[in-house]
Amino acid sequence: TQPPSSSKDGPWAQRPADRPSSELPTVSVIGGTGRMGVHLCAAWANAGYDVTMCSRSKEKAQDIVDKLLSGEGYQKKVTGENAGQGDYCVPACDAAGWKLKAGDNSAAAEADIIVLGTMYEQAWPIVETIAPEIKGKGKTILDMTNPFMKRPDGYGAGLPKDGPQAGILIHKEKLNDPTVKWCGAYKHILWTLILPTGPKNPSRPDIEVFGDEEAVNLVVEMIYRHGWRPIVRGGLEVAPDYEGGKVSFSKIWNNMKREIGQGEKLSVGW
Repeated sequence: TQPPSSSKDGPWAQRPADRPSSELPTVSVIGGTGRMGVHLCAAWANAGYDVTMCSRSKEKAQDIVDKLLSGEGYQKKVTGENAGQGDYCVPACDAAGWKLKAGDNSAAAEADIIVLGTMYEQAWPIVETIAPEIKGKGKTILDMTNPFMKRPDGYGAGLPKDGPQAGILIHKEKLNDPTVKWCGAYKHILWTLILPTGPKNPSRPDIEVFGDEEAVNLVVEMIYRHGWRPIVRGGLEVAPDYEGGKVSFSKIWNNMKREIGQGEKLSVGW
C-alpha cells in the first residue's frame, strides 16, 4: 500500500515531490554504529541519501559499512547489560549505488543534516566538540535522543525537574546557534522494525515528527523516502509531550482515539 501523498488523505504530512538523489541533503549519524544508527544508515542510504556513519572510531564504523556495502546486511548479537533488548538485524540487501561511508565523530560536522542517534547523556559532549565547525552554517539537527528511555546500562535516567523536559530543547539551548534548525523524530521506533526497504511491519508505518518547519520538511522527506509515513505534531513547543519513555494513560488513550478516528498507525505508539 502506498502512503498517502497529501494531508487530504489523513493526518499524514504532505509528501514532497520526488527529486533525484543528487539534490538531497547529505546526512551524518552520530551514534551511527549503535543499533538504531546502523539500521537507519542502511535505510537512508537505500533511499538515495549520501550518509556518513559516525563513531568514536572510524575503523569500527568502516567494518560495518563494508558489510552493508557488500550486500550481506549486518547482524550482531547484543551481549552484556542490554542483551535481550534487540540485536542488530539488518537483512541482506542489494547495496549497489549506496553512498554510505564511515567517519569519526568530527566528520559529522560536514553534513547538511546531523543526526543525534546516540544515548542522550553522550550526545551533547560530542556536539560540543564539533560546535565550532557547525555554528553559523545553517545546519539541520535531527535529535532522536531519549533522556527518559531507561536502559539496563543506566542511560536514560531522565532530566532535572527544574529545566526543560525535552532533550532537544536542552541541546538547542546549549548550542545557542540561531542558524540551526531542529527536529525530533523516531523517538518511539524500534530499530528491529527498520529495514533498508521500509518498515518490517508495513501495517504500522507512522512516525511522529515535531520541530522547526524547515527541519521538519527535510525529515518528512527522509521518512517518506525510506517507506514510512510522517505525522507532524507541531513545533518545538510540543517536544516534552513526545519524548520516548514517558508513558501515561492519557497518551495511550489519545493514541487509541487517533488510530480509531483518523487512521493513524504508529509503529510502536508509546
